[in-house]
Amino acid sequence: MGQPRARGHRTWVILAVVVLILAVSSVVTAQISSGAAGLTVARLEWGDRPVERRAEGEDSWQRLQVGDRLRTGDRLRTSSDGVARLDFPWMAVTLGPSSVLSIPASKVLSTVLEKGRAEFSGPGRDIVKIRVGRGEIRGGGRLVLWHEGERTAAAALGGAFRVSGAGKTVVIQAGEGTSLKGAQPPLVAMPLPEAPDGLVPGGDPAYVRSGNPAELYWTPRGGEHHVEVLALEGDDVLLARNASTPPVRIEIPWLGTFRWRVSARDERGLESAPSSAGYVCVVDR
Repeated sequence: MGQPRARGHRTWVILAVVVLILAVSSVVTAQISSGAAGLTVARLEWGDRPVERRAEGEDSWQRLQVGDRLRTGDRLRTSSDGVARLDFPWMAVTLGPSSVLSIPASKVLSTVLEKGRAEFSGPGRDIVKIRVGRGEIRGGGRLVLWHEGERTAAAALGGAFRVSGAGKTVVIQAGEGTSLKGAQPPLVAMPLPEAPDGLVPGGDPAYVRSGNPAELYWTPRGGEHHVEVLALEGDDVLLARNASTPPVRIEIPWLGTFRWRVSARDERGLESAPSSAGYVCVVDR
């Protein structure tokens, strides 16, 4: 007599769980379909100098800490000499100084470079797009984007990307780039400018006492340059600066040996591949 009652009770429990799962799934699906804000999509992996976020619907910017999550609807900005590295499930994004990136709460997940420089690295998925100005970019590999005013420049350092705007699509492969301005279509793919050379310090490291800046020189190519300091191993950028001419003075706040490199931007806005590495060794006082 007890078994049918127990079996019936289990049936009701299973039905209740199924209904609960369906209800939760409906809410999540509705959020994605309606482009609701607040869905976690990325993490701040590194930040030098203040990195700030403004959530959708908020008026003030809040300082982020390494490990903080980023959500749809967020805008992120770096300081004039800062850098930030974001980790998405499908790509990594490194923001340079004075840059603004947003993650719209839209039906199709995308990132928008509103201002400055960003490097995107990952296999890429067509369901995820990068928007900049009036253009759209999809693909996979390693891509550097600059956006200033009405001008956008895209440089493929690895892989291949499709750059679309004004009804036209241009494919750029590693070593190629394109640019677009305002509502104009992207230009045909063109070779990237040459990387700077003549780095000092170069292969022989310069020794710098902790607390003092390292002076970095190179042979200029073009009017603008982007300087990065990296760990001895790996390609994660620790410090970054934009500069017109050398030298650049950067204080590295850690002990040890570090690599540095520089890339150049030409009059079209296209950025070269990074130069070969120079080395700086920071020693104790």
